[in-house]
Amino acid sequence: MKYLLIYFTTFMLTGCFGSNVQTSKSTVQQRYSQTVVKAADISLDGQYTLLSDNKQICLWDNNLNKKVYDCLQGLEAQLIELLGISKNNKYFYTSNRINVHLYDFKSGRLITVWNSGDNIINDIAMSEDENTLVFGFRTGQASIVSIKSNNITTYKPHRLDINSVSISADGSKAFTGSSDKTAVLWKTANGDVVQTFTHKSRVNHVTMSADAKMAFTLDAIKDRFFWLLKIGKKFSELSSNLKFLEFNDAVFVNKNQWLLSASPKQKLQLWQVKDGELLGEWQAFITGESYRSSVIDIQLIKPKEIATMTSEGVFERWTINPIVKN
Repeated sequence: MKYLLIYFTTFMLTGCFGSNVQTSKSTVQQRYSQTVVKAADISLDGQYTLLSDNKQICLWDNNLNKKVYDCLQGLEAQLIELLGISKNNKYFYTSNRINVHLYDFKSGRLITVWNSGDNIINDIAMSEDENTLVFGFRTGQASIVSIKSNNITTYKPHRLDINSVSISADGSKAFTGSSDKTAVLWKTANGDVVQTFTHKSRVNHVTMSADAKMAFTLDAIKDRFFWLLKIGKKFSELSSNLKFLEFNDAVFVNKNQWLLSASPKQKLQLWQVKDGELLGEWQAFITGESYRSSVIDIQLIKPKEIATMTSEGVFERWTINPIVKN
């Protein structure tokens, strides 16, 4: 697979980086698919990318720019729209929104399959300790799956569709966003609600920090808030004048001081949590074959390095050079 030409992009950094224009280059650009990628996940260490084009599932070594093993094909690889890699690269999972397949990361061997029956899965998250999965359904229900015991417990934290799910590092808490205009923090052991956050419209995206101290919610119209989960209070909101804002992916980084986000409009952004200010915005590479390319996954892989994957199958790395003020 050929390397794409490295190009340069200019962006404005403000806030803790200082009010200066910096030049940053996309240091790596590699194309992993010639067709539209429906789902992707970059490992936390940045070495691997798992992706699906609805016909096959491929695991790439980003450092070597090559596939780790033969792509999964056939029935288990068709119509896959949800997938993920566990924190320590022990497992990966895939889903066609009805069945969830769990694989051994090292060998690609299928370990187990869970079937949701008549429930349609809208989103999936795995805890960083690699022991727990949460499935969010269109019925407003959510299932907690223990990977070790294979035990499944189902709760109903919402009245309507669950659109987005997040889970704490230890798997003890889940955070879910719903079309019922609420985001809910709840305990995975018993389904008990800890906090409920009300919005003006359906909640399309939620992100919770690994330590379950901070969360972010994004609704369909204008609510885009950071929350202090322990006390259930709003901390700040994104400083953006856009009427409609969408995230495909978002993650808290730098000890919950920043939020990285991936946009359907070829953009990746870095936000400051304390005041919602935009610290940086980058334009992802567009192949020229499609003007509808999206950044579908984003990860901070080193203190100063971001990795992204687009719907056109382009993997990129970006270097951040913060300005330190005396």
